[in-house]
Amino acid sequence: MSDRKSDIELTVAQRIEGSLSRFFLKWGVVIAYISVVVLIAAIALVSIGIYESRKLDRLFNELDLLEHEYQTFQSLGEDDESYAEKREDLLSGLDALASDGKGYPALKARYLLGTFAFGEGSYQDAIDHFGDVYRMGKGTYFQSLALANAAASAENMGDVQRALEYYTRIIDEFGFEAAEAPKALFAQGRLEEGRGNTDLAKATFQQLADQFPNSEYAKLALNRIAFL
Repeated sequence: MSDRKSDIELTVAQRIEGSLSRFFLKWGVVIAYISVVVLIAAIALVSIGIYESRKLDRLFNELDLLEHEYQTFQSLGEDDESYAEKREDLLSGLDALASDGKGYPALKARYLLGTFAFGEGSYQDAIDHFGDVYRMGKGTYFQSLALANAAASAENMGDVQRALEYYTRIIDEFGFEAAEAPKALFAQGRLEEGRGNTDLAKATFQQLADQFPNSEYAKLALNRIAFL
């Protein structure tokens, strides 16, 4: 009985071995090909990851250098011999970085281009740059910051209505959690006061004081209410 059982087990093992042999004989080349393709794909993914990581490191390094150059440039006067050259180099570097992807370095470069234009009094150019930052910076703090800077640019152009629209969007789109919310509310009240809308200005200042009682803008708002 034991010998018969051993024979049966041996026969089953032989059948399994034969089936596996026929399977690998038939599909071995295909399996080998698939394995090679999977291996190549894995290597490619690793290579792409390494490339993207190195590219991002390079972009962050470029941003650090450009921010340092920007700070240095701000200390120069227009009569400085190197002013024109440094201005051109800085703008060229920021333009190149801004067009090189959609990550943080590119976004910050666009923001710096906006602040640069604002500093030179090119307010429409500043608004255009801040508009790009707003559109590309979805889900980041740059969006509300870009709207605040666009509003300030519009104010400097004398376009009160446009400035009010930007300030209003900060509250409408980002709520009171936005870091720029107190400033936006105060600016709304200030601009409405300037347009003679006293009741609306008071209501806005009061909303600011109620919503942000510990803010410096709240103190300014209460002071404005006292004289309206």
